[in-house]
Amino acid sequence: MITLSALLCLVIASQFPAGAIGSDLPVASASFNDDIHKVAYDGDVVYAGGAFTRAIDVDGTASRRYYLAAVDSSSGELLPFAPVLDGVVNEVVTTSEYLYAAGGFRHVDGVSMPRVARFDLGTGELDESWRPRPSARVFAVEPLGDRVYLGGQFTSVGGLAQRYLAAVSAEDGAVVDSFTPRLADGSVRDLEAGQGRLYVSGGFSDVEGEEQFAHLAALDPSTGRVDRTFQADVYVLTRQVVVDGDRVYAALDGRGGEVRAFDMTGRALWYQAVDGGMQTVAVWGDAIIAGGHFDKACVTDNAGPHGECVDGVKAERGKLLAVDESGALLSWNPNANGVIGVWDLEPHPGGASLAAGGSFTMFGGGVMQQKRLAVFE
Repeated sequence: MITLSALLCLVIASQFPAGAIGSDLPVASASFNDDIHKVAYDGDVVYAGGAFTRAIDVDGTASRRYYLAAVDSSSGELLPFAPVLDGVVNEVVTTSEYLYAAGGFRHVDGVSMPRVARFDLGTGELDESWRPRPSARVFAVEPLGDRVYLGGQFTSVGGLAQRYLAAVSAEDGAVVDSFTPRLADGSVRDLEAGQGRLYVSGGFSDVEGEEQFAHLAALDPSTGRVDRTFQADVYVLTRQVVVDGDRVYAALDGRGGEVRAFDMTGRALWYQAVDGGMQTVAVWGDAIIAGGHFDKACVTDNAGPHGECVDGVKAERGKLLAVDESGALLSWNPNANGVIGVWDLEPHPGGASLAAGGSFTMFGGGVMQQKRLAVFE
């Protein structure tokens, strides 16, 4: 009996890494009437940005929320923060002082604030003095020191030519003209600082005229020059990149997508392929969590014309999956629904929970209703 108990503990430990995954189902929390594109934590508060205009609290009360909202991740309750934006939010990021929001909006609370804005985390007030003015949609914001990096579809910022990627002052939003990256033919979808680099992912076709750095590249955060010691050789739209220690994880989209792990040189260490686009990746405890609009985890990365697993299916995984640090598939399976599925994942800064945003409305194969925002403990 002692031996059997010890074996059972080992099996459980191998399936659920310590300090991370608990239940397959999320806790009850506020829901939304349209997609959530991004989530970010400030302590126990989850900020959500997306295409929604209404929120339903845990008690069933409906409230107007125009593309940006806040939820208490412990209680699941909708919080009073309710700025009025006039367009979709594609990015939310927090620092110790500010909440940054970006997307396609033009005004915040009636103030002209095109496509990127920030709010004081202490008061919730819009910072009207910080106004970079990018010319088109912003998908990514990465604050770092005295700079804030912006990535998206724009070709200018503050009236100055800046194609897809720019650095602006964290103090006043003015363009940092010493940062001069050269990306071609596509948008930047995500930015991540780490390992002394600025990682850039998206749909761009080359960096500095070199196609081997397309879709995922590392740049010098001071100058914007490409770091040639990192070469990932990625050939599809890369929606998100995460740095964890000496690892880089990326969410690769396509008919059949992947979550892929790289070392600091860009060498691929492992991948887990799926039968649809991979849109987000996060590190939660000892597990790597990935989300997208897939339903099956594939045996190989050989995808058919509709994204199907050509060489066989490893396991059913509705819109979310987890792997360990070696890339082995874990048993965690929230089994979410939705055509688009999961747009974003973000772990609590203390590891207590994981927030997910997307188009889903059900979990557990229809057992639990939870619309577009989910918090796992």
